[in-house]
Amino acid sequence: MIETCRPTVRRLLAWEIQEARRVFLDQIDYEAVRLHECTDWPDRINRIGTWIKRMPPSDRHNAITLGNHCYFPVPLLKAPVAPGDARLELFSWLVHELTHVWQFQKMGWRYLALALKAQVRQGAEAYKFGDETGLIEAFTQGCSFNDFNLEQQGDIARYYYERIARGQDVQAWAPFIAQLQGLDSPVSVA
Repeated sequence: MIETCRPTVRRLLAWEIQEARRVFLDQIDYEAVRLHECTDWPDRINRIGTWIKRMPPSDRHNAITLGNHCYFPVPLLKAPVAPGDARLELFSWLVHELTHVWQFQKMGWRYLALALKAQVRQGAEAYKFGDETGLIEAFTQGCSFNDFNLEQQGDIARYYYERIARGQDVQAWAPFIAQLQGLDSPVSVA
C-alpha cells in the first residue's frame, strides 16, 4: 500500500525532540518548531534554481526552512527507525533543517541571507565540509563551527547525528558540535 502524501503542519513529536537533543541539547526552542510535510513548493523552487544555473535536473527532493518552519516535500518518519534502516536519512535530513532553525533562533532572519548567499555562490559545493578528514584538518588549523557556512553547518550536524545513531566514531565532529551545543565558545556567525 502506498502512503498518500497530504500536506500537514505539525509540532515535533516527543521522540523527534529526544533524538534532536542528541545534537542540539536545549539550544533550540523545540516548541516553536513547525514541520510542514508533503509541501511541493520546495521541490519546485529547486527545479527553477537548477534551471537558472543551467545545471542538470535532479530527482532529489529539497527542503526549505524559513524561521521556525521546516518545509518538506515528503512525509517524515512517524516513529524512530533502527540504525541500519535507510529511512534514518529522513531524520538526519530533519537535523540539517533543524540546524537552520537553530541559526534563526540565534541570529534572526540574517541566517536566511547567509544560507542563500552560500547556495548562490557555491551551488552544491556549499554543503561540502570535507567529511571526517576535513573536520580534523579544520580543527588542527584552529577553525570553529562558525568558520563553516550555514549549509556546511547543517550537514555537519546531519552527519554527526547519523554517526551517533549508528554508533560510529564522532571524534572529528565533537569540537564543532560542542560549539553548536553552547558547551565551548560562544556562537556568532560572521
